[in-house]
Amino acid sequence: MPNPVIAMTDVVRRYGDRRVLGPLSLNLDPGECLAVTGPNGAGKSTLVRIAGGRELPDEGVVEVCSRTPNEFAREFRRNVSLLDEAAFYPDLTVREHLELIAVGHGCGAESRHVVTAALRRCRLVEHADLTPGRLSRGLQQLTLIATLLVRPNARLLILDEPERHLDAAARDSLTELLAEAKSAGSAILLATHHETLVDRLADMRLRIADGTARTDAPKGQR
Repeated sequence: MPNPVIAMTDVVRRYGDRRVLGPLSLNLDPGECLAVTGPNGAGKSTLVRIAGGRELPDEGVVEVCSRTPNEFAREFRRNVSLLDEAAFYPDLTVREHLELIAVGHGCGAESRHVVTAALRRCRLVEHADLTPGRLSRGLQQLTLIATLLVRPNARLLILDEPERHLDAAARDSLTELLAEAKSAGSAILLATHHETLVDRLADMRLRIADGTARTDAPKGQR
């Protein structure tokens, strides 16, 4: 059996005296997708930030590729792609953002080709020389999704409501992109409110309410 891409064991997160997540344990293997669902404020985004190394748990252990984020911070960024919210440099164009990420993740001489392909895939060619601040919310979200395509070595994709601001055609493209990533062996942790994404992509569903969780199979897997 392969080692899990991500393993979380007895993870608890508190803000002050309030427990917002856990205790929670999960394993996610290569080529698997776990959908995390639940109401706003239930703890989904906290789970995403902990899995992506943005926050540390108060209790428990998080391992990616059998090591904790602190043990291999640089490699962690190479192995993990986290898509949660738009945070762009105000003076860089869409193309420049993607080129910066591509170079930083080791694309080297292929960076320009990789970026051009990502722009085409996400229908951003006409907007490539604009700064993200001049784009609609939907196009900004497509720019974030394009960043996934220029990170060639990511073994774990973590996405927090990637469907927001997207129209139906863009959601279909997102679903296709993530299905291809699964087939290539990437593990996917997907926090979402969109049942179609769950049914088409997820191997397991983690339902979170008030910080507690239970696992079941999505409708499409029953």
